[in-house]
Formats: sequence, C-alpha cells, structure tokens
Amino acid sequence: MLVLPLGRINAANIACEQVTNWLIPCISYGVLGGTVAPECCQGLKELIAAKHTQDDRRRVSCHCIQEGAARIPGINYDRINDLPGLCSTSCP
Repeated sequence: MLVLPLGRINAANIACEQVTNWLIPCISYGVLGGTVAPECCQGLKELIAAKHTQDDRRRVSCHCIQEGAARIPGINYDRINDLPGLCSTSCP
C-alpha cells in the first residue's frame, strides 16, 4: 500500500501523487515496523473513501500501490498487508 509518484490514474481522477501523499506516513511502518502512525491510518481511510468503483480500486492498487511499494528498499509486505486490520478499515 505504499507508493511513489507514477503519474495519473484515469479512473475518478485519482492521481498517484495524491495516493503517495495519503500513504507516505505508512512507509516507516512498512520498512521498520513498530507503531502505525495515526496519519498512516487516516491516509489509508482517505484513499479507500476516494475509490468509488471496482475500476478505481483495480487501477489504484495495481498501478500506484504495487509498483510504488516495489521501489521502496526494505519494504516488508507482511506489515503492509496488516495495515487495514491495524487501521480498522477494509483493504483497498
């Protein structure tokens, strides 16, 4: 669920830059573990609220989140997969 800017997503005009802004606070947890920052959970909730259709979810998840996370050295995907539960929200 962590991202780097990769351009615009056509669906619902959600830009990867916006996704990045929402999820930057999650990077430290994804790499180092520890406590999840409240800003991370807030960003995750804002991302989920912004995605209205299945197409939005597919484009955001596949394009921004997966490709962006792959570019973060030391990212722990098990931690990232735990974020929705730790933030009491559904998976984007």
